[in-house]
Amino acid sequence: MRSVVNIYTPLKGKIEEARELCPDVKLYRVRVPKEVHYYPGQFFMLSLWGYGEVPISVCSLDDTQTLEFTVRKAGFVTSAIHQLQAGDTIWLRGPYGRRFPLEMSYHRDVVVVAGGIGLAPLRAVIQYLLKERRKVKRVTLLYGSRTPDGLLYREEYDTWRASDVKVVLTVDCPSDGWRGNVGVVTTLWHQVEGELREAVAYVCGPPVMIKAALTDLFLLGMPADRIVTTLEAHMKCGVGKCGHCYNDGRFICTDGPVFTYKEIKEWDLTL
Repeated sequence: MRSVVNIYTPLKGKIEEARELCPDVKLYRVRVPKEVHYYPGQFFMLSLWGYGEVPISVCSLDDTQTLEFTVRKAGFVTSAIHQLQAGDTIWLRGPYGRRFPLEMSYHRDVVVVAGGIGLAPLRAVIQYLLKERRKVKRVTLLYGSRTPDGLLYREEYDTWRASDVKVVLTVDCPSDGWRGNVGVVTTLWHQVEGELREAVAYVCGPPVMIKAALTDLFLLGMPADRIVTTLEAHMKCGVGKCGHCYNDGRFICTDGPVFTYKEIKEWDLTL
């Protein structure tokens, strides 16, 4: 008889690194006991016995046995995860959901638009674009945060720039010494080189930012089927069973979390 895989059974992971990126945000590198293949845009359910589980996107490329997650302390489960250190155990099941359609970036300019913790799933997109740098044209990252201290992966910006990625940063509330842009990320479209109607965009951030960015890009001429984002939802099971992430006829966990703006409009999904 063929064995049946239980979709609710988690893998036991060992934390190899727990590193603070900024206040209330940590990056975890987790090793799992067997090969797990995943794609940028997919997520895992991370759990601790006695606390519960939470959906977290992978923020690294497929390494078969090592996964990276960026976790913001925002509630009961994530606060417990933030207590973990290298050597501790964490449980995970997945990967779940649809991936980013990265092949549509080939031979086009790419605009990556991120706000706050939304850079986490897009970090894997940037890593992919660097890996396939010869297949894509100009790459621009527009990234906004509330304060300079909230900017993620600051030690990686120079590496991205060295690979000919234009990194444009902005903050809502500048601190002393900040010499960059001030304002929301959707004020930075003039920083994008090239023709937006011929480009591809990958977007993630707070819902209000996503809604504004998708609308702006569409009005600036980018086709709706080349504007790609991830939608937030209170996912509880990750496999379309519990109904917590139901959104106008779709389940964010299985039909998404990655959607094109064309799909969002056609399916009348709530942003």
